[in-house]
Amino acid sequence: MKITKIVGYYIELPLIEPFVINYATYHCMHSVIVEMHTDAGIVGYGEGVADEHVTGESAEGIYANLQWIAPKLIGQDPLNIESMHQYLNSLILGNPALKASIDIALYDILGKHANLPVYQLLGGKTVERLDYAKVLSVKSIEATRKDIDTLLASGYKVIKVKLGDNINDDIQKLKQILDYIKDTDAEIRVDCNQAWSNPKAIVQAFSSIHDPKLKWIEQPLKYNDMDGMKYLYDHMNVSLMADEMIKDVDDLVRLKTPHFNLLNVKLMKCGGIHNAVKLIHIAEALGIECQIGSMVESSIGSAAGYHTAMALENVKTTELTGPLLFSQDIGDLTYNIPYVDLGNGAGLGIQIDTNVLAKLTVKQFEV
Repeated sequence: MKITKIVGYYIELPLIEPFVINYATYHCMHSVIVEMHTDAGIVGYGEGVADEHVTGESAEGIYANLQWIAPKLIGQDPLNIESMHQYLNSLILGNPALKASIDIALYDILGKHANLPVYQLLGGKTVERLDYAKVLSVKSIEATRKDIDTLLASGYKVIKVKLGDNINDDIQKLKQILDYIKDTDAEIRVDCNQAWSNPKAIVQAFSSIHDPKLKWIEQPLKYNDMDGMKYLYDHMNVSLMADEMIKDVDDLVRLKTPHFNLLNVKLMKCGGIHNAVKLIHIAEALGIECQIGSMVESSIGSAAGYHTAMALENVKTTELTGPLLFSQDIGDLTYNIPYVDLGNGAGLGIQIDTNVLAKLTVKQFEV
């Protein structure tokens, strides 16, 4: 099989409401879509979503680099995924979201060629269905309480709250949230997106919280503050999840002793499904449980993450709810709160609405 044509789309996915974290407010998500054609008549789709604060990439950069790389992929065999990754690495350093967009399209083609869902290609189901947390962006406590009421009424059991202000203000807000859900069966996760800076102050602040409903704190410190994470790991009474500090296999193996309990694996950080599988297996060998997280992708990137999670026993949780945040999406990944339905379709198992894709496209190229 050979790649015969690649179409790249730069699109803007409209959010139902702004998504706020400590360093940015998003009114839409910029995404790059790869449409890969083969001489067997199979078309695969991939997606790359950037975050400059995580991998150093921008959506404009992904699109520009894809436009440069795409002609070099014409004539290549899309079924040789390992060698395709080696080839991409020889062409360009880093750029994991760019490589994820190509990787996901390759797996979609492979699955359609084999007439199997991607999770079967990765080893088959380890669970019958996947649930997910709902992520709440940074808001006032009043607005957060209203959101929690809505989520609980909708059937959500796990809520992830974005923090990232002054540590004392954040702790006060967290206590109010925990008190608000105390008579429910909900649980809370916290994500700080590297916002805090003083490990001793963090330990002191959390010393007053002993609530089993608080499951973990995600990436409280800067990505390169290894000493600070070790201090938290040694002194905190709450589990720690690493995110921005571990992008890929190289980041993980450089650590002689990881000082965190959990790892948030994102296809956009590590370069796609192929590299995520490697990273999750290494984490398993180190005794670290994993989550498949999101850069807020459409149905394409989200489905790719869910297929990876379905097939790997060491993935214990997922947070891939981008399609639920959009007023329009280009795919039809099915969510039945609080579960996602991957179905038995070949490849990623989703259908692309080409009319919506055309409507959301800002620019495109074809080679």
